Amino acid sequence: MMKLFQPINIGKMELKNRLVVPPMGTGFSAPDGTVTDRLIEYHEARARGGFGLIIVEVTAIDPLGNGAPSELGIWDDKFIPGLSRLADRIHAAGAKVAIQLHHAGRSTFSFSLGGQQPVAPSPVPDPIIREVPRELTVEEIKSLVEAYAQGARRAKESGFNAVELHGAHGYLIAQFMSAYANKRIDEYGGDFERFLRFPLEILQRVRELVGPDYPVLFRISGDEAVPQGRTLDESVVVAKRLVKAGVDALHVSVGVYESSYLTSAPPAMEPGFNAAAAATIKSAVSVPVIAVGRIIDPAVAEDIISSGKADLVAIGRSSLTDPEFAIKAKEGRPDDIVKCLSCNEGCIDMLMMGNASITCIQNPALGREAEYASAGTAKAKKVVVAGGGPAGLEAARAAALWGHNVTLYEKGDSLGGQVLLAAVPPTKEVWLEVVRSRVKDLQRLGVEIKLGCELTPQMIKQLSPDVVIVATGSAPLLPDIPGIDRDNVVTAQDVLSGTPVGVRVVVIGGGLVGCETADYLAQQGKDVTIVEMLRHTAQDISPGARYFLRRRLKERNVKILTSTPVKAITQEGVVINPESGERTLGPVDTVVLATGARSVNDLSAEVKELVPEVYVIGDATSPGKVLQAVQQATEVARKL
Repeated sequence: MMKLFQPINIGKMELKNRLVVPPMGTGFSAPDGTVTDRLIEYHEARARGGFGLIIVEVTAIDPLGNGAPSELGIWDDKFIPGLSRLADRIHAAGAKVAIQLHHAGRSTFSFSLGGQQPVAPSPVPDPIIREVPRELTVEEIKSLVEAYAQGARRAKESGFNAVELHGAHGYLIAQFMSAYANKRIDEYGGDFERFLRFPLEILQRVRELVGPDYPVLFRISGDEAVPQGRTLDESVVVAKRLVKAGVDALHVSVGVYESSYLTSAPPAMEPGFNAAAAATIKSAVSVPVIAVGRIIDPAVAEDIISSGKADLVAIGRSSLTDPEFAIKAKEGRPDDIVKCLSCNEGCIDMLMMGNASITCIQNPALGREAEYASAGTAKAKKVVVAGGGPAGLEAARAAALWGHNVTLYEKGDSLGGQVLLAAVPPTKEVWLEVVRSRVKDLQRLGVEIKLGCELTPQMIKQLSPDVVIVATGSAPLLPDIPGIDRDNVVTAQDVLSGTPVGVRVVVIGGGLVGCETADYLAQQGKDVTIVEMLRHTAQDISPGARYFLRRRLKERNVKILTSTPVKAITQEGVVINPESGERTLGPVDTVVLATGARSVNDLSAEVKELVPEVYVIGDATSPGKVLQAVQQATEVARKL
């Protein structure tokens, strides 16, 4: 990893290595936009983890620029004391620190603005947000130029080493720079030169306030990947103009909200996929270029630097899962890095759904760094965990972290539960990291693991534990459909476990399990039809993963019937009853049921009189996603 850990300068700012934590919204600020201890501890952990540069997350230069209800603020001098404390703590932890100056423009909701209408270059709604923004007047544009510059001035006064202007992902600066959002015909729109006027005026005024030597970074989407959006060739020309105007480094991302399946790419996109765009821009400019885009492995990061595609690499979601990514990479311990799933469920999706703050399947300590750093208990309890799926593994891990004596019982011959099946469909193998990372921790923490051993009331009576945590998971829910007991009817779990399937297949159920099982079968050349009673399929899948999944289903000619109830399964096939009238799909070799799950939990009622504390978590209490199972496990274990 020699290249990755060589120092580099951005302007007059020297960085100890090429690893950058990019700006990611966390929701850890106070509702009024001020710095909190939680925010400081989050960034501080990543600085201690060995990253050379921390770019503090999106920070609003104007109250109408908030992209989320608890976005960090820098629009007033009142923010300087808190920001100074944040910068000081990051410096003390060993990293340089920049802050990203941000205005969401039309890419926000009115509820994030206290009910006020978003503003934008033109009164054209973002296709994802769908709220019509108010068109900015020329006078308001001038005031926003000043707001960005004053934000830079406050950042410098607060002790930040640099600022980054957020000109990517379809936010306000990007909106001015692209015909995708800018329909103006005045001095701020209508042709290439006028598209650039807003960012160039910002740069000029920033330089007037912070001086020629203060580093200014610019984040840009190399390719917006939407109709009328800026292309990579156009971004090369833009990049040259920005550098000429005084930008010290370019941070090359991709996409806007409508193409966010690339901005926060799921496992369908190969690691480091966007480095080629960074390389194209790097070849045209003389300043350092930062590459970003699913860089989840130190070897990928090293290749990007050593091959000259970029000068620095941004480790985004992977820095959420493991704040010590940099240290472990430097010490030659890549297998110890807790791998990011690129699932977006706890981070990106949480904020997009209006949740207060981010979390992570792979790192329950995210946003609780100080609490986990001082984990411990005054009285160690004897804890037994029933079930080795994600909920049971996390409960055992967290309880051991807090100092309890833990034994995990799994009736099967392997750990992982439903995750082992979830990892079978195309692009899903990374989900095995849920199990791998936790098993390593259990071994390190000395948790006793008993495989092929089902925990029974008789055993619990003999063990006499203080706590029993029931994480016995779920089983397929079988619908009340005539013919469901036919020999050619199997469950999705059967299929993913290796049960043979015929050529002509009907999958009943178009949620996550049904669609991914159909994808798995279609990849094998099966003729697959999905039947879903609701109007849409794959609604319980993260948007980025859903985009690529639906694309694969289309490419593999999977037929999808929505708003279609199933009446029966017969010798002739599957009897369906859509609005167009009853008919039979057939002939059918195999019918696959993906119709939900039911909790499996016979143990808790049988042992509640035997043990002082009994908790039920994960699918055993209510079938759901891995994120919810892990969160329940964490909450229970921390409160023992």
